[in-house]
Amino acid sequence: MKLGDNILKLRKKKGLSQEQLGEKIDVTRQTISNWELGETFPNPEQLKLLSKELNVSIDELLDNDIQNILVEKVSNTEKLAGLILKIIKWVLIGIPALILLYFILLIAYRNLFRRDTGREIEETIHCKLYGEEHGYSIAYEELTGKIIAEGGDSYFDDILGLSKYEDAHQIFNIINDYVKKNGGTCEMLKDRDLNDIMNIYIKEGTLSKTGATVVITLNGEYDITYGEAFWIEKYNSKIGDYEKIDITTEDGCVFNDIGYIAEEGKSHELKQDWSCNYGELPKGLYRLVKNVIFDADVPVSEDDMYYIWVEFEIE
Repeated sequence: MKLGDNILKLRKKKGLSQEQLGEKIDVTRQTISNWELGETFPNPEQLKLLSKELNVSIDELLDNDIQNILVEKVSNTEKLAGLILKIIKWVLIGIPALILLYFILLIAYRNLFRRDTGREIEETIHCKLYGEEHGYSIAYEELTGKIIAEGGDSYFDDILGLSKYEDAHQIFNIINDYVKKNGGTCEMLKDRDLNDIMNIYIKEGTLSKTGATVVITLNGEYDITYGEAFWIEKYNSKIGDYEKIDITTEDGCVFNDIGYIAEEGKSHELKQDWSCNYGELPKGLYRLVKNVIFDADVPVSEDDMYYIWVEFEIE
């Protein structure tokens, strides 16, 4: 039975008109009529007054009609809350699981479908044979040896047919073995770094925050020229390598155009002042890098630029 029907039945049982009941609970006759017709419903305070005047409990007045609706709503709310909690639980568990699965699949993909080829590096093998110098240079993937680019004078390629090989390490070994069997010698020049054949160090007691004196010595029979120009790089622990630092002063250094020819076994001292480019260097690990000209028969071209460097620390 609906609430409106209950109000009507109980009002008549008490012998009250709509107007009389309305007066008792401080509402109009029209309000009572609307309640009985089910067009509107009493609020909780009005329900209390009704139950008192009609001498029934609120539960009896409601006859579990609205109560059942409320219970059903509460039940549905609890079900919805339970569903939401389950969704949140699965999301909290699922997202980390999906992230973990992503990385597992990524690692699997790299291992199964991609091979880590390592960085791209360039090496030059420089050889002396029968009184002549010959060089061959290869850019390749460090771990796989896959050749990206190669070149040099045609001497080794004509004799050994190097173009048919696909592995850089194999080519270097073939050249080295051939030269040694015929009484020659070979040296590897990696990334145009000539520190293996030129020795450079800072003279003791000359290092300061603004400069130092370097000592350069040639360790072989090569035609190498260098000048006063240089640049400074600072060690970056985040990347595990050196980075060239920017000029910090308004007036950059002006270097003399003098070219010094390196002579085997002879040392040359050269004062290097970086205050004009960088001012005073703050605490850190640095290296001074100098371009040199390697005037030999190298694979790129004659007078190509190579470099030497020396590390130092500002405390």
